Order: sequence, then C-alpha cells, then structure tokens
Amino acid sequence: MKKVLLIMLVMSISLLLAGTKIELSDPKGDDKGPGTYTYPTNPIYVPGSFDLTSATIEDKGDEIEFVVKFNAPVSFNWGDYWDVHQIQIYLDFDHVMNSGWTETIPGTQVMVDPENAWEKVVFIDPHTVPKINGEIDMKAAHMKNDIVLPAKNKPVGKSIKSTVKKVDLGVAEDVDITQWGYGILMLSATGFPGDWCVLMRRVNEYEGDHRYGGGSDGSGDPNVIDMFVDNADGSEDEIQIQYDMLDDWESGMDPEDTSENKLTTIKLVYPGK
Repeated sequence: MKKVLLIMLVMSISLLLAGTKIELSDPKGDDKGPGTYTYPTNPIYVPGSFDLTSATIEDKGDEIEFVVKFNAPVSFNWGDYWDVHQIQIYLDFDHVMNSGWTETIPGTQVMVDPENAWEKVVFIDPHTVPKINGEIDMKAAHMKNDIVLPAKNKPVGKSIKSTVKKVDLGVAEDVDITQWGYGILMLSATGFPGDWCVLMRRVNEYEGDHRYGGGSDGSGDPNVIDMFVDNADGSEDEIQIQYDMLDDWESGMDPEDTSENKLTTIKLVYPGK
C-alpha cells in the first residue's frame, strides 16, 4: 500500500509540474556581442536576425519545450533546415560550484562561471544530425555525452521551437525546471567551420561577405552574438551587463592556435532564485 501511495504521490507532483512555464526577455538592439560586433555584409544576414528578444521554457510532461525568439524572420535559402542561427542552451541543474562543466562547446569561446557549472547543453543547429554528430565526434568527443540534440526543431516566423526529451537530459519527469540555471546563447551556424569550431561562424576583426567584424582575427574573442543575462527581464541595463560579460578576453595572433587565449566568463540566468 505504501508503495502504491508513493507512486501516486510522484505522479501527482509530475502532473502539477507539467505545464510549468518560464518566460525570459532580452532588450532589443544588443546583438553586438561585447558591444562591438557587426553583421556580415551578405544580405542573408538580415538586421535583427541574431537579436534575441524572448524565450519560453515549458514542462510538457516527459519533454521540455524551448521557444527562442529573435528580431527578424528565420530564412530558408541554403541551410539544411534553416540558414544561419545556432542556439546553445546550457543547463545547470543543481547550482553547485564546480559540479559540472565550465568549458563550453568548442568554438563558442567563452567559459562558464564555476558557480554556474552546467550539466547538459541543448545544441540547436540547422545541419543534419549525422553532420552535427560527426563534428561533435571530431571536436567535442570529451563532452559528447552532455551535448543533447532536440528530438524536434520547428523554425517558424521569428522563432525556433525545440523539443527535448527529459530522458535525453537524464532528469526525472517530476523535475522542477524553475530551479535550473539557463545560459541561452545566440551564435551563427556555418557548414564550413574552423578546425576547432563545432559548426559556428567565427567573429573576425573586420566584417566580410560571411564574416562578422568587431572582434579579433585570432581565436580569443567570443563567437556569441547575443545572450540572456542577469534577471532576463529585458531591462535596458542588461545591454551593458552583456557587453561587459562578453568583453573580458584576450587573443593571440594565430587564428588556429587557441593556447594563448584568455576567454571571457559568462554567468547563467536563474529564474527561480
């Protein structure tokens, strides 16, 4: 009888948590990384394409749905599923210092504060699953088990909706997603990345047809164009918080040598704290 009651209690908690929804906001016009980045000159990079505006995270029972919105429509010209957006969502389940990764996916070029060490990252990219997995195997095999691909991606309008199975995240159905930390980063995807980049486009010193400008021709600058920071309430002060957070980096001169870099450190957003 006690076992039956326990099962019923767990099921009740799971049903109560299903439908839990988190809403995050980001100020418009801060799609400049540390404040200096400029878009490539090719018209496929529509102004506002990488400008995050909001995100929702919703418990769907055995899945979690992420909807990330930005300031221009998704385009479908030559990508496998869409053109140029790459979104990374770092998840800190326990908010315990050094309990997970502080390194990010190779090519992102940021570190995560040890107090926000993450357990899983959801990798949202327009390439095919075999291509993504091949890149991960070559460049991020050491963290492969903690990089999670969505079960389904649906780009529509100015948003991408991604559904992730809880079993793939290694969490229970009755988990409380309001207690997690979230690092939602916007990058640009490319099918022809550098040798140490997992399908992300690098930022250079000067912009070009398919090159971001305002960074470094070395490899120390973050390849993050926009991100949610602080309380993620969309207030104007979050623009400068982002710029400062992404600006503490130093780069060597060789674009293929990452050993001389000092990477900037980011913090995650904790909606329930």
